Amino acid sequence: MATTKTSDPDETRSVKKAQVDALAVPELLANFFSFATQSTLGTCALVCKLWSEVALDELWKHLDSVFPLLELVMSLELLRNLGLRVPDASQILSSKLSDADWSRFHYYSRKVRSISYDHEKRYRPNSITPAIGPEAIAMLCLHHPSGLEMLPRLETLKWSTNGSTTPILPFLSSRVKSLEVELTGGSQSVDDFFRALAGRTPHLTNFHLKTLTAVKDIEPSLRKAIGTWKKLETLILPPYYLRPSIVGLVASLPNLKTLEHDYTCHPPYDEAAMLQELPENAFPELDSFGFNSNPPSAQRLALKYSGLFTRLTSINIDAANSVGGEEALTFVHHLGSKCVQLLDISLNFCLGWGPQGEVASPLSFRVLESLFPCRKLRMLLVGHPHPLTINETDVERIAAAWPKLVIFELCKEPDLSLPIPEDMGNSLSILPTFARHFPMMKDLGLFFAKDQDFSFSGNLYPKFEFCQLDNLGVGVSAVPKGRSQDVGFLIASLCRVEPTIEIGTSVWFVGPWCPGWGEYQNQWEEAGRFLQFAMRTKIASRANELRPFA
Repeated sequence: MATTKTSDPDETRSVKKAQVDALAVPELLANFFSFATQSTLGTCALVCKLWSEVALDELWKHLDSVFPLLELVMSLELLRNLGLRVPDASQILSSKLSDADWSRFHYYSRKVRSISYDHEKRYRPNSITPAIGPEAIAMLCLHHPSGLEMLPRLETLKWSTNGSTTPILPFLSSRVKSLEVELTGGSQSVDDFFRALAGRTPHLTNFHLKTLTAVKDIEPSLRKAIGTWKKLETLILPPYYLRPSIVGLVASLPNLKTLEHDYTCHPPYDEAAMLQELPENAFPELDSFGFNSNPPSAQRLALKYSGLFTRLTSINIDAANSVGGEEALTFVHHLGSKCVQLLDISLNFCLGWGPQGEVASPLSFRVLESLFPCRKLRMLLVGHPHPLTINETDVERIAAAWPKLVIFELCKEPDLSLPIPEDMGNSLSILPTFARHFPMMKDLGLFFAKDQDFSFSGNLYPKFEFCQLDNLGVGVSAVPKGRSQDVGFLIASLCRVEPTIEIGTSVWFVGPWCPGWGEYQNQWEEAGRFLQFAMRTKIASRANELRPFA
């Protein structure tokens, strides 16, 4: 049915008035501004008095740096000079803070709900970002009218530092619910941080720690801090942090739903943190569990605490040393038969950081078959020193078992120092089968054999494509047959949107680099350039097809 635009002036005015009235409601205006860019928010704050306060609230709500706040009361040049030990910098900064407009600082600081600091991130592209040292923070606290609590309404804090942890503390408040810290300085500074943290954040629900410090060096202070977080729902720690005293403490937390480990930093191997036992009635609400353990111990835990393991929706197990095919199969068979509610499974059977014995035998496809009863599976990550080769029939069986699978990475980082035949691994010819059965795949990771041939028909528009593939992980693979152009074009032909070819290793990999790795990288980067070229051609062609005729 055809429609015509109204020419009634009264009706037009009525529509405009309704729009203006809607934007006069603070709640609706705040929702509208939540989708705006920073520049748009700044403009709205300047052009309309009615919008100004709401726009400023949104503009200052989430800061990806602490420096916009600090610049309200101090020059970053002075802060930089202080870090460089420039003469008189301390006195000049102190004088500046004495005369600072603290009411202005207080006005904006009350708007901040989340803030970040990363010592490696540049605040401005063309200038050196100053470090935030304890001396500058001490001066700030000394002159700040409210003392130590800089951000009274802060709820989320992310902080990364390789030095003193003292500057973190004034940015914390009793309202903080989410805290993520990356502490790569000495163990004493990390220990000092947890000693000072205890009692400061009683309402914390999420805590994420990244550090190289061994848990034995900070165990008492860490336990003391965790003991004050009665409302904790998510706890993410480095590997080898679940020593018995830590497990005993967190196992009774009534609201804990996620207990995971993060590999951003990798502390030393700790035998005492290889999970062996759990307290009775441990983790009443847990649904996501990550821990270090060997398969026999993990299987024994799953049998003994079946009530916990059968309700899990996510499990992440790091064996910390090489695991043979039969040993892995026995555990995975139990996992698949008993833990059928699992949505996400991550199994690291790679050569770990602990004491190494004889290199294990390769995994077989039966490891995947054993998990087929987990019909709801969305993510499966498996790491092992040997590659695991699958064929088109295997992919079809995987699709039948796990129709909702969107993340699949299979042994893409083998240890190339082992005697692995150059034809061992997957063929690129398997990708069209994945595209056919998993059009909604987001992340696919495989090890491709160097000497496996493949074919590309030249058709950039096949019947079956990945609709949303973000990443194709190739791990430590070589470009098959060195055919970078054909590889790039083949991948482009199977994708509706341009994916990233992820080259190299993840935090699981601890094997030595192979002698030809530099050449492999160059070949994959070249394949990526051909992928980009083909995708531009493909997307432009489809855009022309959709363009209406003149």
